[in-house]
Amino acid sequence: MLARRWPLCRLLLCLLVATCHGQDATFAEGEVVGAPHIEMAPEQQDMTGMGMLQSLLEPHSGLIVKQTMRGCIQECLGCDAKSEYKIAPLDPGEIRGDSASDHALEVPETMYAIEESNCCCRVLNPAGRGFEMNVSRGGPGGPPVAKFNKPLTFPAICLTIQNKYGNYDCPCCCCLPMMTSHLPDGSSLQSESRYYCDVCLYVPKFKYKEDDQEVYIVHPETCCGGACIACDPCTGKGLWYIPYYFHHPETGEVVGGEYGNPYTPQVRKVWAGWKKECCSSADTFVVVFPQQATVRRKAGLLGLTFLIDFTIFEGHDSQGTYATE
Repeated sequence: MLARRWPLCRLLLCLLVATCHGQDATFAEGEVVGAPHIEMAPEQQDMTGMGMLQSLLEPHSGLIVKQTMRGCIQECLGCDAKSEYKIAPLDPGEIRGDSASDHALEVPETMYAIEESNCCCRVLNPAGRGFEMNVSRGGPGGPPVAKFNKPLTFPAICLTIQNKYGNYDCPCCCCLPMMTSHLPDGSSLQSESRYYCDVCLYVPKFKYKEDDQEVYIVHPETCCGGACIACDPCTGKGLWYIPYYFHHPETGEVVGGEYGNPYTPQVRKVWAGWKKECCSSADTFVVVFPQQATVRRKAGLLGLTFLIDFTIFEGHDSQGTYATE
C-alpha cells in the first residue's frame, strides 16, 4: 500500500515546493516525477555578480574615491601600508577646480576597497609590487563586488636623479604597471588599464581596453606638440592639480566635452583636507564617467583610478633618489 502511495506523495511534495518558490509545476504525461529543479529567484540573481555592480554603479555619473589614512605610522617608518579606499557617488557639478565641495565629501560611502599584497613586496619593491584590490559593498566585511589585479611590474619612474638644479625623473618603458578587472568569483570583465610610454616620456599616459580593443587613451591636457602638460597659473590646472581626460584612441579628441569642464569625463585628484594632505600621503580622487558608459566600463574605470593613484602618486613618492653634484 505504501509503495503505491509513494509516487503520489512525491508529486504532492514537488507541487508544494514549486508553489513556495512561485514556479509553475508542469509534468509531461508519463514523466517520472523526481526531485524538483529550483532556480535562483530574480532578486537573488540581481545581488550577485554583475547585478550588484549594476545596482552600485549604473545610477551614477561619477564617483569620489577617498583613500584613508590607514597605516600612516608604518609610512612614517618607511614602509608602504596597504591602500584602503572609501567610495561614494559623485555629482560632477560638485567639482571645484582642485577640490570637491563639502557636500560631495560627506555623501555616504557605498563601496569599500582594500589592497591585499605581500609585506615583503611593499618593503622591497613598493613602486612595482603586485596586489589585488578587493571591492565590497558598504564597508569592511561587506558582500564582495569586484576585484582588480595588478601583477608585479617595473615602476613607471625607475629612478629620480637629484642635483643642484633640481630633480630629474628617469621613466621606464618596459614591463609597465597594468590592472585587470574581475568579478568576485574570478571571472574576467575583459577590461584592462595599462600605463604606457611613447616619445613624449614626461606626459603620463594610460590605455584603457575592453576585449583587447583600445577604448580610451587617458592623459592630461598637453601643449608643445604633446611634449608637456598644459598648465594655467591662474587656476592651478597642470600645476597643483592635473585632470586626466579620456581621449579617442584614433583621433586623439577629448571624449564627452572639452578641457576644463567638470562634466567632461576624467579622473582628477582633489584636495583631501589639511589633515590628510599634511599628515599622510592619502589622496582623494573624482572620476566622471563618459555618457552611456556600461556597468563593465564604469567598473574598469574605477580600476583605472586605482592604477593612476598607485602609479603617479604613490609610485612616484616611493622612488629612491640618486644624488649627484
